[in-house]
Amino acid sequence: MPNLTEYCLVFRSGFHLGTRGVDVEESAVHIPSDTLFAALVDAHRLAGGDPDAFLAPFPRPQGEESTNDGPPFLLTSAFPFAGAIRFFPMPVSLDRWFEEETLRTRHKDLKRIRFVSEGLFRRMLAGEKMDGWLFPSEGEDPEKGIALQSGALWLSCEEVDGLPETMWLRPDTKQALPLRALRYARVWARQQVPRVTVDRVSSASEIFHAGRVVFSPECGLWFGVEWRAPDREVEGEGIVYQDALHRALALLADDGLGGERSAGYGVFTWRKGETLSLPDPSPGELLYLLSRYHPRKEELPAALTGGDTAYSLVSVGGWLRSPDGAAQRRRRLWLVAEGSIVQTTEGDTRGDVVDVRPTYENPAGDLPHPVWRYGLALGAGLKEVDRG
Repeated sequence: MPNLTEYCLVFRSGFHLGTRGVDVEESAVHIPSDTLFAALVDAHRLAGGDPDAFLAPFPRPQGEESTNDGPPFLLTSAFPFAGAIRFFPMPVSLDRWFEEETLRTRHKDLKRIRFVSEGLFRRMLAGEKMDGWLFPSEGEDPEKGIALQSGALWLSCEEVDGLPETMWLRPDTKQALPLRALRYARVWARQQVPRVTVDRVSSASEIFHAGRVVFSPECGLWFGVEWRAPDREVEGEGIVYQDALHRALALLADDGLGGERSAGYGVFTWRKGETLSLPDPSPGELLYLLSRYHPRKEELPAALTGGDTAYSLVSVGGWLRSPDGAAQRRRRLWLVAEGSIVQTTEGDTRGDVVDVRPTYENPAGDLPHPVWRYGLALGAGLKEVDRG
């Protein structure tokens, strides 16, 4: 049974995380596990550590060397939280949890949901049918399920008192608002902020807009870490992995996460929260992914085949930053997205970390160090739905 240590990030002025295919006017809402891990490794280097030593125990593709110790930790992507309520990714396929009638009549509402509360998430893991927990159509009073963030978030009525009081209590009388009004409460807001660039030759100014995500009070992002060897030392550095991760988080808190950091985006405060336990699947059973996943060759095709698997793929590209050369485009990598349902294989570590340094001809010369992208699977075991 994986025990996840919760880490909460509260952003002071919002953050910007670029989305493939759009310009800087848009920003993603959550931070994928591969992006988060890359930021932690970079922060470890900035703190004086050796990235190669930090990454030595993490499994690589066949033919590439790694130690046999196994990874000291696994991590999830960073998802929203509101008050005491943690949210998890909505599954990519809903057939196993909803009847055909619900899928047909509530298709638009279901498609809009991006994250589901922990209470409902655990019901889904237990194999419970979720039709009765779905929030009603707009304007109707909820009985069991509630929409938040215009339907992007889904939680149960039982969890409302875990939300920040400003969301569900009237500010003057402290009386509870009607539950149907929570649909319009905001955990985050997307904003477009005007910026100016100045031409270096003509000194002419030109306005552009940069997107950012700003969270409401007592809201932010959380991610989970499954510690397997927190007290293991990073090779040759005299610091254990748990302390190294905390040091990297402290550095990132001031340096910022994501893009547009020169404008103050991405700065946050962090805290270590409670430990939550999730069911662990046996080999051959299903795994509900909370991180992105890059299957190893020996895990394919078994991990993605079978009647009950359901997954989506995300193409990860973009630019890399290096202290040893100019910024370059890294190699594109396909990862299995969070919320996918995959089949577990033998062993307690699934996936690998992949070197995505560019291989094209570059007048500036080859990059002298690897650029690792995280693709280790972390998720929860999934029971078969009770269809009786």
